[in-house]
Amino acid sequence: MGLRFRKTISLLPGVRLNVSKSGVGISAGVPGLRGSINTSGRVTGTASIPGTGLSYVKTKQLGSKSKKSKSTKTAKGSKSTDTKEKKNLKESAAPKSKKTMSAQASSIQIDENTIKSIHSVSDTAINWEKLAESDSPAAFTYDETTWEYLHSTAPLILKGDIDAYLQVIADVNPLDDLLCYGSDFQFGTDSSSKMEVEFVINDAALSDAASRLSDREYNLLLQDFVCSVTLRTARDIFALLPVEHTIVHVVLRDTDIFSVDYNRDTMAKINFDYIDASNTATKFRHNMSFDEKKGFSPVNRL
Repeated sequence: MGLRFRKTISLLPGVRLNVSKSGVGISAGVPGLRGSINTSGRVTGTASIPGTGLSYVKTKQLGSKSKKSKSTKTAKGSKSTDTKEKKNLKESAAPKSKKTMSAQASSIQIDENTIKSIHSVSDTAINWEKLAESDSPAAFTYDETTWEYLHSTAPLILKGDIDAYLQVIADVNPLDDLLCYGSDFQFGTDSSSKMEVEFVINDAALSDAASRLSDREYNLLLQDFVCSVTLRTARDIFALLPVEHTIVHVVLRDTDIFSVDYNRDTMAKINFDYIDASNTATKFRHNMSFDEKKGFSPVNRL
């Protein structure tokens, strides 16, 4: 799975500062036309016809830049989070039912029942305030190493530190058990009150359904599948971070097909065991163009 992080800062209408591990860049433009320049010297221009899925991208490298190696230092008395510790952190935070479902989903064909099981479970919520106030792991189910990591990170999370948000996502990897449903997850934000997630939906998981269902039945199943994965994505982000909004963008075959803004307060009132994924997802602010006979059409992102 491709996992990328970016921090976007709005400077002026249509002008954004994009921060990622590959560098810092400025992008500017209007719907259908956008240009960006990265600190590596890469210039990208994108022209598209909104609503059609047609676009043209041209990239040019300005000069060359040698990469400098970076040394990582650990402050005296602090502990770094290595691969084993990150694994422990993820295993401590995820409920067993969710892991079991992930293992099963990779070996069965996705159908109506499987789709319901996607959004009906989620990660266990992390209580950052309690973690910040505690002085020992006694009141938690985490092991000592995991507790130390969460306890030391809690003040930054509660302060709304965006870099800490992205680091926790990298360490916990909350959507790793959605690999059979989607790929190329990207996370970005310009505000401590929201997190945006983009992913490519894996419609190949419905290949068996496509061969046995009518076009209308398949399209409706695909819509439920897309909406179910976005609901689950938002639930996991809300469990991990104290954001008020999770905005999810879904890409299908290089085309944006669904963009939805989930808010925490409304999500907290939903009983996910007894919902229809499409009906529930479309009650939130969203962009979707869907026809039972034709399926999804391209949309603009929120």
